[in-house]
Amino acid sequence: MTPRLRRGLAIAAAMAAALLLRVVPSFPVVFAGGGVHFQEGDAWFHIRTVHNLLAHFPWRSAWDPYALFPGGAEIPTAPLWDYVLATTAWITGLGRPSAWLVDSIAAWIPAILGALFVLPVYALARRWFGEIAAVCGAFWVALAPGVFLWSAHLGLADHHALEGLLAFLTLTSLCAALDEDRPRYAWLAGIALGLFLATRPAGIFVPAMLVIVTAVAPSAAPAILRAVLAAAIVFLPASQSLWSNYAWLSLAAAGAFAALVVIAARVGRGWSPPIQRAVPFAAIALVLVVSFLLRPVLWASLWFEIRRVAGFTNASPMVSTVQELTTVFRAGVFSTFGAVWIPALPGLILLLRGKPLSRGRILMAIWSIAMAIAATMQIRMAIYLIPCAAVLAGGACEAACSAASRYERRPILVAATILLIFAVSLPSALPEMRHDNGPNLDWQQTLAWLRDHSEDPLPAGGWTRYYSRGDHASARWGIAVWWDFGYWVEAIAHRAPMSNGTQAGAEDMARFFTETSPELAIAWLHDKGARYIIVDPEAPFFAGQNESRFPLQVLLRGGNLKDYMKLLLRRTEQGAQATPVYLPAYYRTMAAHLYLADGGGVTGSGPWLFKTGTIQTDHGVPVPIIESATHFNTDLEAVSYLRSHSSENLTIGCLDPGVSCFNLDPIRGIRQVFTSDPQPISKGRAVRAVKIFEVTAD
Repeated sequence: MTPRLRRGLAIAAAMAAALLLRVVPSFPVVFAGGGVHFQEGDAWFHIRTVHNLLAHFPWRSAWDPYALFPGGAEIPTAPLWDYVLATTAWITGLGRPSAWLVDSIAAWIPAILGALFVLPVYALARRWFGEIAAVCGAFWVALAPGVFLWSAHLGLADHHALEGLLAFLTLTSLCAALDEDRPRYAWLAGIALGLFLATRPAGIFVPAMLVIVTAVAPSAAPAILRAVLAAAIVFLPASQSLWSNYAWLSLAAAGAFAALVVIAARVGRGWSPPIQRAVPFAAIALVLVVSFLLRPVLWASLWFEIRRVAGFTNASPMVSTVQELTTVFRAGVFSTFGAVWIPALPGLILLLRGKPLSRGRILMAIWSIAMAIAATMQIRMAIYLIPCAAVLAGGACEAACSAASRYERRPILVAATILLIFAVSLPSALPEMRHDNGPNLDWQQTLAWLRDHSEDPLPAGGWTRYYSRGDHASARWGIAVWWDFGYWVEAIAHRAPMSNGTQAGAEDMARFFTETSPELAIAWLHDKGARYIIVDPEAPFFAGQNESRFPLQVLLRGGNLKDYMKLLLRRTEQGAQATPVYLPAYYRTMAAHLYLADGGGVTGSGPWLFKTGTIQTDHGVPVPIIESATHFNTDLEAVSYLRSHSSENLTIGCLDPGVSCFNLDPIRGIRQVFTSDPQPISKGRAVRAVKIFEVTAD
């Protein structure tokens, strides 16, 4: 077998493993019921945009009145990903693709892109470490579980797979340009960078890393200048995208810095070594000062966004609720990265020990360290880190095989290493690929009812109409729904949500669902023009059954969760145990009243009064503990007792978050029109119903 054939078979095997892992376990989830069941809300957003684009191809709407009520919303993403999906479907369907063909292609492309990561990983690992490293690195990236695998699997029609691949192609091409001094690779890197920014204009960290590399290795400046110039040309068609100002700022800064270093290298050949070493840093300072003087507002806006995402602004609590922006400390190291980071650490040492330490190795090291820090802060950045980690892990595997080859034949060692990669990756990867993060059956039924039993909020033809940037068409009425489900409401029900995946309207929805005055809540709905309300099992508390977003909504409206529930200790034979007590305000919120009692009147079973004292924890902190508990048949009896014993520490409340023990008046101005599960809520069965309420005229 020739070396070329052997390399081809290794690459094909790794790509096949990557594609099978991304497709086979997910296929029954994604292609179920005759349609395409996309994963995550952002995928549904892109599908809506792609279908609208194909209705008047090749012109992409810049505005979407269905995305948000009231007023509509600007399309928040750059255009490249939508054009990749739409163009592929348009060509495959000979200019008239069916809806099913469009959805199928959109479901498959992320998995195909995930398999394509094998090629640049193989090339980069082979460049620096050797053939064994290339093969092992290819299988590491093919099988790596966690966020990287999830972002590039069947049915996740979001842009993460494309942005990650283009960013890594930028790195791979630029490393080749720096190591081999071939200008064409620099131009290729620039094309990949421009396409990356046309997919994610906010990805300014890539040009920022090019600045760092130029400062550390000034001789890299000519190649980086070529790459930036090519990127600027490629990015031009996408320059009207949201966040594009940040992209232009980063490209201009990186290009100006590289140009200054190139000029300084030519005019300062006779300068002393200390001055030559100081020139790049002086150039950075000059570029930063000039750009700040020219665009101070843009820099201020960028600084705010950085602090917002990092958790240092009032808007940061909302940002932290986005799953892909979770820190690795909350998500878990192995859940985020798998096991590839373990051999990647010694692989990074081997990379830096390579002699000579080429400019490409320097770029790879800076990129890997920066992406490791970024992925620790936001797990979505793993899409950039894992390919680098796979290259480094391949290097570590080659070193281990070389060291052990004196005891065993090398082909056997390589085969054993690949089997080990399968063994440490598949146990977590396979269950992950079987997970369904799309709308469940209850949500599907709810959205189908809304689409089939309510009028279109825009005139006929509004769904497929082309909307220009200045065409601020607006829906006539909207749906009060939590932001996580906004894109489902738009894409599946063809209705306009009052909050969506950009978290626009989320604070308003938090205020509505935690409002304890039905009159104020209904008046707000009338004022805004809402027609329907959707509530689901995560709206109220259900201890031990479902996660609840209720505490987050209280936080977002500036409230205190202690106004809705208290955690008291009670003495048992096993020691002090925590007992949650739910207060009257909780049951009066729109979230609890609508979901638990369908907005109707409630005759409570009578509240409890808990008399509490305090005990000291091991750290000297006083905590309340229950001394006695008394049940009353009516609210009036409990309140009368509470008033006559005002000097005592008394807490009035219920023990079941799913059933109010207090009397509640019916909410006027709404009526229930649909529920996916008409059976009453009980502890003996799963709480799963999704309910729709109509806002009535009275």
